[in-house]
Amino acid sequence: MKKIMFAHDWLIAMALIVFTSGALAAQGLDFSGTLDSRLLGSAGAGAAPDFSMGFETWANLRFQTKLRDYASIYGAVNLIAATGNIAAAAVSTSTAYVSGENYAAALELERLYFRIRGEALQLDTGLLRIPLGYSLVWGPTDFLNPRSPLLPDARPRGVLGASFSAYPTDTLKFLAFAAAPKDPLISDGFIAGVGAEKHWDKASLQGFYAYESPEDPYTWGRHRIGFSLKADIELGFVADALYTYDYEAKTTIDGLAAAVGFDYSFFKGDLSLLAEYLYSGENSSIAESMGLQHRHYIAMTAVYSINDYTRLNLTAMASLEDVSFLPIFGVEYEPFQGMTLNLSCQVPLDRDLFTGRGNHGELGPVKTGSHALITLKTRLKF
Repeated sequence: MKKIMFAHDWLIAMALIVFTSGALAAQGLDFSGTLDSRLLGSAGAGAAPDFSMGFETWANLRFQTKLRDYASIYGAVNLIAATGNIAAAAVSTSTAYVSGENYAAALELERLYFRIRGEALQLDTGLLRIPLGYSLVWGPTDFLNPRSPLLPDARPRGVLGASFSAYPTDTLKFLAFAAAPKDPLISDGFIAGVGAEKHWDKASLQGFYAYESPEDPYTWGRHRIGFSLKADIELGFVADALYTYDYEAKTTIDGLAAAVGFDYSFFKGDLSLLAEYLYSGENSSIAESMGLQHRHYIAMTAVYSINDYTRLNLTAMASLEDVSFLPIFGVEYEPFQGMTLNLSCQVPLDRDLFTGRGNHGELGPVKTGSHALITLKTRLKF
């Protein structure tokens, strides 16, 4: 169970951030970030309340500074104040929070690492993201920093680790990486891997191998082999595959996760389409990280720019085996550069809505907890 940080400890942490930022500013600190305000209303389904609301203000503060000519420090912190049904989700993913009258406040260290860069070598170490694969939606090969298409705005959680890159040529990269165990309270489960990446004029190919040490020293641990390809021909094409072999689980084809997709633009870029299919084996890494119950999924996105300031978008995800869908309709308006207003409506659908026979799908109302979810969000970038 997560431990609550008391108010004075939280204030000390905030003061430390401010003090550190001020000290680094004297060394040429660059600040950037986003500030989101989100109002959410939900018509509940299943065990959820019939109606619920929530409000959240969330800031992602990023900074970087250079040390001489070859080293840099990068960091990012999330600050959250939330109430209603957003508050529980906000504090569940945060490293420290306080809860009192009116709102719950959370503080999360998102990134903190340094980089040493030479002409052909690069070392990153600390709390960072180690991206793997080119998938735009599902990301089956990105097992170190998994993401969910259900939360497209969420920044992938970092890992405490290191990556070392070598660039023999401008188009060839060799990679070695390591990450601490998923459970920070144990010393078993370290991940280490190697990979390579090659770029051509209209295509890129990446491959890697990773080993995860077992919690039981008398077992074999996990082996992962991943490949990713992207090509820019008449349309953008991407293919990702990650196979996880676990001797104890007797992994066969159920250890495979693979995605194939494309994106294309029409009308001089005013309309863009993206579609990506996912196969998720029962013992694959993506099934574990996302809690997927089936094997076949598809996600599609269409974005239409009415003008330079207004965009319409439709995103739909489908679980093909149980015939459930999650369409999300949205409109986005940019009143001025750096500010965006977004209104979206999510309406889960499954066969039970039309037959009443209890065919509750994975993406349907009962299992997602709502018949409809409406969100109004304001984003400021600085």
